[in-house]
Amino acid sequence: MCGRFSFDIDHKELKTRYPYHKITPVNSIFNFAPSMSLPIIITNHVIEMKWGLVPYWAKNKAFKPLINARGETINEKPSFKHLVDSNRCLIISNGFYEWNTKTKKPYFIQPANSKIMTFGGLFDMYKEKENDKSYTYTFTILTTEANKKLSGTHHRMPLILKKEEEHEWIMKKPYNEVKHLIKPLASDEVNMQEISTLVNSTKNNTSEIQNKILRLL
Repeated sequence: MCGRFSFDIDHKELKTRYPYHKITPVNSIFNFAPSMSLPIIITNHVIEMKWGLVPYWAKNKAFKPLINARGETINEKPSFKHLVDSNRCLIISNGFYEWNTKTKKPYFIQPANSKIMTFGGLFDMYKEKENDKSYTYTFTILTTEANKKLSGTHHRMPLILKKEEEHEWIMKKPYNEVKHLIKPLASDEVNMQEISTLVNSTKNNTSEIQNKILRLL
């Protein structure tokens, strides 16, 4: 699962990584949570989107936004199957947070060899009101089984794409041609450290929440 992540990336890094996508500078968000908005990369554009996918057909305002989608079943679920061929996206971060399912201790998971961690996702759009001229864009982050390093904390992890996989993911290819990308990132490609419970509250939005907890044995 992925219910919180960090966006703390120098804009020059983004321009180097995504030279063909115009990404507006964004202030660091160390505790990015559902319902917040962020520039999201699609095939040829960058669009501001809200985290928590709402399908275009959801007329009921009580519909609960979907922050995650199991990668193994996205081509079967009504909320996602119409998106898998053409509405794939990239969510940029520098790491995500996960809580141990037993101890509830929080951990920060970062890329081992890069300053950027990119999640694979799906997006949709809907109108708040029938007569609205503009659409609200929303996204969800795909999940896979956890790799060996993370499995002791949680049985799921976000779909993390390698740099060389990103372009293929957002190209308008049939789902069957990209589904091989839906797999756990190898354990040696992520670093993991226990952090302060300050991260539990979204009111805490400073780099301090990512500080490693040192425990005396």
